[in-house]
Amino acid sequence: MVSLPLTFVTISPKAKHTATVIFAHGLGDNGLDFSNNKEMRTIASQLPHIKWVFPSAPERSITAWKGDSRRRSSTRGWLDVLSEPLVYSSEYDDIQEYDEGIMQSVKQLDAFIQSEIDSGISEGRIALGGFGQGGAISLITGLGGSQWRGASDTQDGWKLGGVISLGGWLPMREKFKKRLSMHASAIPVFWGHGVENESVTWGLSWESVEFIGDKLEVRYGQYTKVGEPGVSFMSYGVAHWIVESEMEDLRLFLKKVLPLEG
Repeated sequence: MVSLPLTFVTISPKAKHTATVIFAHGLGDNGLDFSNNKEMRTIASQLPHIKWVFPSAPERSITAWKGDSRRRSSTRGWLDVLSEPLVYSSEYDDIQEYDEGIMQSVKQLDAFIQSEIDSGISEGRIALGGFGQGGAISLITGLGGSQWRGASDTQDGWKLGGVISLGGWLPMREKFKKRLSMHASAIPVFWGHGVENESVTWGLSWESVEFIGDKLEVRYGQYTKVGEPGVSFMSYGVAHWIVESEMEDLRLFLKKVLPLEG
């Protein structure tokens, strides 16, 4: 059994446990508080066969906050924030410390996936997702290959049932594309984003999706194909949070990729 590297909170299934969702919170949040959100509790009650796991990210230094007396210099996060407002720069791909920080978080989420497998839940019955930074690191962990895990790791990524990004983006686009796993194109991805999001803008998120369009099938607003292999990108009239309509679409996605009887 894998020793889990982070604290976490679980919402236990109400019926026989046949599937698991591992969900990573956003910057400055934690697994306990995020698990207690009304939206998460509601969707968990609607999918009684699914166990929900909410790990808490470790404390890390935030580069963009240094020298700002209004903020702490560190907080819980899955990756550093190099500048604000949040933008993408190809220069980030060449920053070794940034890369190494992301790889550390990938390995931490890997441990949670492996723990579920060790308990008897197959890869195809596990979905990995998150909000904000949690969505970003879930895209990398769930769709990325061995290069995100170090040269000594021979496993070329996971064959998960699904990957979820709510309000997320791709922080290292070039490396993400180069480091995609051989299974990535076969994994269903639910990617929801608020059009009024100022923390992670809709444009930044959509640019991320467009950038990988030559590697993964991308669909915009096609409800009939949600849950099929490829990326289903959906927009919602909300800022940096989640709304009922988005959670309903996510519920339908999970019903398809992690059906009641596995």
